Amino acid sequence: MFESTISEADNNFISFLPNIGSYYSNRRNYSRDPYTNENTTSLLSPYIRYRILSEEKILNKVLNTYNFNNAEKYIQEIFWRTYWKGWLEFRPEVYDDYLTQRNILKLKLSKQTPYLNAINGKTKFKFFNQWVKEILSNGYLHNHIRMWFASIWIFNLKLPWQLGADFFMQHLLDGDPASNTLSWRWIAGIQTKGKNYIARKDNIEKYSNIKISQSEILDEKVEPIIEDKIFTMKELNLNEIADFKIIKAIVIPTDELNFLKDFKINCNAFFGCPFEDYNDHKFNDKIINHIRKITLSNLKEDNYYTNVNYEIHFENYYTMLKKWININNINEIYLPYVTRGNWVKIYKNIIMHNPSVNFIIFNRNYDAKSWIYSKKGYFNFKKNIPNIIKNIF
Repeated sequence: MFESTISEADNNFISFLPNIGSYYSNRRNYSRDPYTNENTTSLLSPYIRYRILSEEKILNKVLNTYNFNNAEKYIQEIFWRTYWKGWLEFRPEVYDDYLTQRNILKLKLSKQTPYLNAINGKTKFKFFNQWVKEILSNGYLHNHIRMWFASIWIFNLKLPWQLGADFFMQHLLDGDPASNTLSWRWIAGIQTKGKNYIARKDNIEKYSNIKISQSEILDEKVEPIIEDKIFTMKELNLNEIADFKIIKAIVIPTDELNFLKDFKINCNAFFGCPFEDYNDHKFNDKIINHIRKITLSNLKEDNYYTNVNYEIHFENYYTMLKKWININNINEIYLPYVTRGNWVKIYKNIIMHNPSVNFIIFNRNYDAKSWIYSKKGYFNFKKNIPNIIKNIF
């Protein structure tokens, strides 16, 4: 379904741009266009996830094409991802707790029939089973389907939300730790306490091409999950850089693939990923191959990188990084800030194993200017989107 190339990312964006106004506002909840049977969304998320296309680039193009009001729904969807990331960065223990509970529940339930039926598409709901096949085959599901899927997983199949979130992360090409974890918590009713999302037959049939049989009965009178845990909000040290010309050497994580081009930086750069250490989840081969392919495509197919002095390594990543540091006599390396997930651990290993190097972690202006509104609920964030845009562009 995805070629995992920079050209596909750019082409998808350009071809969908005319639909970002009223079309997206009116059709985005349909899993397929009811008239043309085509996708109603841009299919950019597997690229935005790794910032081969950044939020700033997309928003800048959209705002130069539409006025804010006409593209507001699409703009809000871009900012949802930003909001979730900021919210989780202020409360990293939420993600740590999810991983801990996931591990405990996997040991307990991974060999039991209800869980195995769910992940193999053998439940009593034929349409749910088809969704499982789509995830396994394409690494993608429409967002509305993800909401129905999660609700049915939790409230009809009676499975822990942590295992559902883990299943998504194992197989979705755009799986993002913040968006995924917090969306599953929201569906369950613990993110916005007492407010759960209920998958309803009429809603599924209205916004998809599915007809649910009388034997497939959904429980639509379910109560939210109760969680009594309290997670303390921490403060973030946001470090912005006024002049990127001071950067002489940089490590580019796969969560920030197009950082050099986004900010017109030309310096010694080290790309790649230690996949042996990329293991918060048991990612399937499609995800690993997607990351590898978009990294290579970004560097090989974009003329911007022709004159950039870079290395890229996937095998022996840490060893080759140390060699790169020594050969180039590097004593200071800049690291783009990474949010919850695998790269937090990878950064710790990089810093620990290279004690002679001064590492400077810094934030994108976009993130820093957005996350300050992520401390509370999304309503407060949403009303400040015009201010965020004003401060960024």
